Amino acid sequence: MNSINHNNRILSIDLARGLAVLFMIAVHTLMVFANQEVRDSVFGQIIEFLGGPPAAPVFMTLMGFSYVYSRKSDLKSKLTRGLKILLSGYLLNILRGVIPFTLSTRLHLDITETFPLNKLNEYTILTIVDILQFAGIALMIMALIQEFKINKYVILFTAILISMISPFFWGLHLNIPVIDHILELFWGDQPIAYSFIDNKISFPVLPWLSFPLLGMFLGITIKKSNDQSMTFKHFGIIGISVLLLGVAISYSDIEYHFNDYYHSRQGGMLFMHGFVLFWLYLTKLILDKVHKNKVFELLFKWSNGVTNIYFAQWIIIIWSIPLFGINQNSLLSTILLIIGFTILSHIINECISYIRRKKIIN
Repeated sequence: MNSINHNNRILSIDLARGLAVLFMIAVHTLMVFANQEVRDSVFGQIIEFLGGPPAAPVFMTLMGFSYVYSRKSDLKSKLTRGLKILLSGYLLNILRGVIPFTLSTRLHLDITETFPLNKLNEYTILTIVDILQFAGIALMIMALIQEFKINKYVILFTAILISMISPFFWGLHLNIPVIDHILELFWGDQPIAYSFIDNKISFPVLPWLSFPLLGMFLGITIKKSNDQSMTFKHFGIIGISVLLLGVAISYSDIEYHFNDYYHSRQGGMLFMHGFVLFWLYLTKLILDKVHKNKVFELLFKWSNGVTNIYFAQWIIIIWSIPLFGINQNSLLSTILLIIGFTILSHIINECISYIRRKKIIN
């Protein structure tokens, strides 16, 4: 299959991102609805893994990769785009968090009896730092990197450095509320450990910025490559080596290095970076060997509509809690919910895409 389409998009990147969308919906559904027996089962462990390294780390790496290929625009436009994504994260917090939380507590729904109200309230939920807040900041940082034409090896070194030193910054604060909220975006660490909410700060800039920076390095490298297939192969070989290094470092204390996933330490970060490199090679290999088919076309659509789907699936999932309960569902129920939420998210993305096309035509 031709790995580059008429818009000069590298289709293996779209395949990796489309798969990440699928894994994202599956793991979010599992986290919110599956009972402990399902989460501990082989099925649950597979979904949790697929919702780990092949999901958010791949998303963030490909954001940096794609940024290198994005249309040129002025710095102000790039910074504005990043700010809009950042603010959209708080809009999502309101739609999927503040409103349903407030309604459920005011209506005294049974589900509220499980809420750790000493840790969860409207303000806490509003200020949760999720992937959109991080993505917005990362886009602004990448805009500055592009503006000042930073050397790709400096970018790579910075990514490695961030992966290594981030744990030393987590939780630092000045006890000044406004300043501390800003600092939370960069290195916050506030464990909540309630069902699907492990930490209020899911995606702090440190260490997650290392992924889009790695993506920028990879994107620049591929863009200048005379043999993309060989370059992707080199990514795969290096990826396996880095992955194994991460495993070796983590072996003596896995819990320390992988921590709560969102705050993975040195060994965990090396493992995930290595996995991402190998995964990108694997998706390139699949695109080169397998003929174009409907599954690929669907995954490409999801790749293009990732932000729409991210919004849709979270809102659908959270507003479905009164119907299905938190962590109460069997294996069959969980599988059906994953399928149902995936279909609904796809339909919503298709509707949004259709409306946008109509606006362009008119």
